[in-house]
Amino acid sequence: MTYRSKSLIDSFMDWYLEELPKIDSPAVLFHSYIQYLQTLGLQITRGNMGTRTLHPQVETLAYLWAPNDQKENFDIQVNQLFHSSKFYEFPDSFVRVTKFRLGSIQSSQFTSSPIQYVLTKKQTYYYQFEKGYEGHYPYPILEELAPSGATGYLAVPVIQKGNSYAFLSLLTNKPNGFDETELNFLTKSLNMIALKWWTFIQSELTETLLGIYLGKRTGSTVYSGKIYLGELENIQSIIWFSDIRNYSGISEKLSPKEVIQLLNDYFGVAIPHIEAFGGEVLKLLGDGILAVFPFHEKNKLVVGKKVLLTVRKIGDALSKLNALRSSDGKLPIHHGVGLHSGKILYGNIGSMDRLDFTVIGEAVNLTSRIAGMCGELGKAVLASENLAQQIPVRWEELGEHKLKGISSPKKIFAISEKK
Repeated sequence: MTYRSKSLIDSFMDWYLEELPKIDSPAVLFHSYIQYLQTLGLQITRGNMGTRTLHPQVETLAYLWAPNDQKENFDIQVNQLFHSSKFYEFPDSFVRVTKFRLGSIQSSQFTSSPIQYVLTKKQTYYYQFEKGYEGHYPYPILEELAPSGATGYLAVPVIQKGNSYAFLSLLTNKPNGFDETELNFLTKSLNMIALKWWTFIQSELTETLLGIYLGKRTGSTVYSGKIYLGELENIQSIIWFSDIRNYSGISEKLSPKEVIQLLNDYFGVAIPHIEAFGGEVLKLLGDGILAVFPFHEKNKLVVGKKVLLTVRKIGDALSKLNALRSSDGKLPIHHGVGLHSGKILYGNIGSMDRLDFTVIGEAVNLTSRIAGMCGELGKAVLASENLAQQIPVRWEELGEHKLKGISSPKKIFAISEKK
């Protein structure tokens, strides 16, 4: 290692150790690193960091850094692989975070880029541009970058446990590109940055996955450290239980693949509306949904109205879905919804080795039993007396009914729903 190379790395480590405690996100980390490289005179004009992810909807994640005057050149082209994009603004530059759906790794944009080489070969790739060159470029991206005055392009794999899971690339317009000492320094410093960057990414992905599998509120609660057996809290909530009417009869007529499609169609309609109006989906129970709409005394009426809006929106959405299913020769989906308002216990139950974060209590059982009466009473939406008293709308009282597992008969109320 030359004296200059050692000096560059030593200076970088001093900066890295001093700045790291101040950095709180992967976007800020990447921006700060490139700003540091600019102080060394490396004239970075573009940077990219990308990785595969552990996410059911997002396959790859890319962080792109560029000066503000280039922003219009990086408008994302929305296509079937695009999931979402977000910009982080800085005084003279920006970082764009883009998520891509499953299939992005097989796309031509990836397979015909230096990144595939870097990840599959697990080797650094460097290309030095020649001024005035009009010949063939090894990769299409290099031909696109050449007119911008680029002089050097570096891509580095990030390897862990023998596998390359991410990459980092830098573009410069520094005269003559990067020299050997700079390439050595950049390769090492990029890998150091990647360690912290990946820690940030893993943290965000973990919280996202917890939200997807447990619900946003529950996922956040678990992520914050409330993970111990018996750690429970009392909350006031409207409890929602819904399931597909005559699911057993319908599923007998369908193939396993068609049953899965039926469930996905129903959940795909119901869950987004429940969440949009403040509900937390806790469980998917076969063909059923258990959700909660927590409230306190000051907002209980507002939350109640949101629940009824949820009922209405899902009813409308199911009508549209069934029109499409009918045109495809598929059976319609009708559901029954049981609603109740009461106190529940929310938290961890189970054993030391197998925990479940859920809600328990008499109110949860009652809600399930009310939902089970939808078919018998010929109603799509039924509610308890507690809920009917909480929300002053026109309810239809259906009298008292003996519910399975409930000691005393309960009054049940119905509310109309668009057909």
